[in-house]
Amino acid sequence: MRYCAGHESEMILPALAEASSPFFRPIKYSLFPPIGLATLAAYLDWDDEVRIIDEHVETLDLDDRPDLVVIQAYITSAYRAYRIADHYRQRGTYVALGGFM
Repeated sequence: MRYCAGHESEMILPALAEASSPFFRPIKYSLFPPIGLATLAAYLDWDDEVRIIDEHVETLDLDDRPDLVVIQAYITSAYRAYRIADHYRQRGTYVALGGFM
């Protein structure tokens, strides 16, 4: 499948490992939204559907089937990013992964 206009994309910022702690404060991370992903989303065609998901403030739905998944990862969330990427690749979704790793 070739990526072209009109497709569904997801841009994901995986949660840090500490986000699963009951002491985790999502407000701390919601003050710094994933601007890098928003910038990349701006380069897509106007009729592409794009969802930006920050796992620090929103739950990721792994039952969906987007055409493209872009994952922004840091060294502190690399293992989570790899698991998400593997999940979508197994479903035949194109995955782009990058960041400070």
